[in-house]
Amino acid sequence: MIIDLDDRSLYEQDRFGMLRAIETLGVELDRAWHRTADMEVPGAAAGADSVVVAGMGGSATAGDFFAALCTDAAEIPVHVVRGYSLPNYVSERTLVVVSSYSGNTEETLAAYDDAWKRGASILVITTGGKLAQRAREDGVPVYTITYQSSPRAAIAHGLAPLLRLGASLDLCAADGEIVRAAADAHERVVVTRLGRDVPTASNGAKQVAEALQGRVPFVLGAEHLATVASRFKNQLAENGKVLGAADILPEADHNLIVGLETAPAQAKNLALVTLESAAYDERTRRRFDVTCDLFAEAGMPVYRLAVEGHSLLDQLMVGTAWGDFVSVYLALLQGVDPTPVPQIDRLKAALAG
Repeated sequence: MIIDLDDRSLYEQDRFGMLRAIETLGVELDRAWHRTADMEVPGAAAGADSVVVAGMGGSATAGDFFAALCTDAAEIPVHVVRGYSLPNYVSERTLVVVSSYSGNTEETLAAYDDAWKRGASILVITTGGKLAQRAREDGVPVYTITYQSSPRAAIAHGLAPLLRLGASLDLCAADGEIVRAAADAHERVVVTRLGRDVPTASNGAKQVAEALQGRVPFVLGAEHLATVASRFKNQLAENGKVLGAADILPEADHNLIVGLETAPAQAKNLALVTLESAAYDERTRRRFDVTCDLFAEAGMPVYRLAVEGHSLLDQLMVGTAWGDFVSVYLALLQGVDPTPVPQIDRLKAALAG
């Protein structure tokens, strides 16, 4: 049976509204930015010699985006930590942002305790849970997210307070105009290129989703879009319910491409998706050309996605839209609701037991 992504009845499978959440990501970023106007920042933050964002899943992805924006602007290192403990260098001179949408993420709670023991300055970003309770008991500033969704769909509300922090500490370029422009860039690409109302014939995300059915995609990004490639892979899993992989150029040209030696035998099950930007270093852009040729010669279909935008934040938002829409369309093509994540629920239950 041929499934048509232009058939509006198909979207009834999206019972929990994931499509609506990804459509309004830009709007929510602008709204969240304005909500952060009065955000409390630890008094010692201005004297920090390093910043660590501790989180998992969508919260860590927001940290990745923030770190990418800080790379060329910050005079101190900004790192993201996924796990139970912090790097050894964390001390009273470090600002640790502990971010957990639910406030009950096991690893993030442990990272909070680690930061507290080390005497670091701490800022908490959460909707509540144990994390908010601990922070308030300890007198630690808490930025409360009020947006209700799956954690992965709340990335704008995890990113906005980080942007506000970055602006106040001169770690990255962020102000109302920059955020509004990024929100507009996201809304524009949804309305004109990727959204549900754009027919398949003109909709790159629908076309890529249809082409990826039955294949394991490798997603390649570079520079500021490396973290968007990782987000793309994660969305393929959580929304699309399919396995995928993500890698970074130029590093992938020093190892991954050697695997193409035996790839022709599996080419019918694989695909390459690239996230490309005119802002990349010219040498990086050349590597995408050659790398795509190598994958194509191995018999794999290649889908090169142009990520446009005037600022890096614009491109982070547009690149995110590509991964979000492709993943949700994949779920609908397979007849599943993109929101539930039963495997994660099962894992949490097993660990709790």
